[in-house]
Amino acid sequence: MARVKTRITHYLMTNKNLKIMKKLTLILISIMFGCQDSPQVIKEPWIEKPVSSWPDFALTNEISFTDTTYYDIANSFIVNTGFDTIGVSCKHIFMVFENQLGLNSIDLGNEFNYWKMYPKNHKEKTLTIKRLINKNPNEQIGQFNTLKVRDWIIFELEGQNNQLYPLKIRYTPVKTNEIVYAVGWGMMQKDNSKPALIKLQCFKNLGDYFYIKPLETDTHPAGRSGSPVIDKNGYLVGIVSGQEGNLGVIGGVKYLTTLFDKYDIEYNNPSH
Repeated sequence: MARVKTRITHYLMTNKNLKIMKKLTLILISIMFGCQDSPQVIKEPWIEKPVSSWPDFALTNEISFTDTTYYDIANSFIVNTGFDTIGVSCKHIFMVFENQLGLNSIDLGNEFNYWKMYPKNHKEKTLTIKRLINKNPNEQIGQFNTLKVRDWIIFELEGQNNQLYPLKIRYTPVKTNEIVYAVGWGMMQKDNSKPALIKLQCFKNLGDYFYIKPLETDTHPAGRSGSPVIDKNGYLVGIVSGQEGNLGVIGGVKYLTTLFDKYDIEYNNPSH
């Protein structure tokens, strides 16, 4: 009988020790992994400076065809993929080319001469486009309601320009009610010495694009297409696309990365 009691006591002690060890193990795991601070986002060094001191990243376009040259049409910018710098503007600019030049696809055609990007009033900081990367003679231009889900055109650049700043990409989606900022020129803008900074609030994110509410009543959306949209840390989160009713439409980075994947553009997505 004494031996049975000893065995039972030994079993209970052993079982108790196992439970204690499990608890200690869980506590250690929690300390090692669960209680670590989440990675801090490094703000762009210029984001908290006055807008007048920001580097030049918001650009405008000069686009030349055989019989027509467009000056200061829409906005554009350059992007740092982590491996290279590319040019970006809005695809719905092709609606102008369709209406005035007869183009019918996302292809600049045989009469195209050049495409230059520069900060407005500062042509000495010009970058020239080498080629339209997502050229597609089989992709119809369409109307805005179909273009808004794919409103990015991307360019290989002819060299680089140290006077211009390529934006870094934020790969996480913009959240509902998050505040973001469009940076670019508008047709009704009185002071063109610097691009305007427009404060926006995300209304609903649908993946390839998201709806926003302007938080300033005196802003005029006309001509701001192609402007970069940045978050509070200075990272690229979208491109100004258009307007639907009282809401603005912003092309999301999600579609931009789709183009990167399709055209084998190497990029530094930390979530991969």
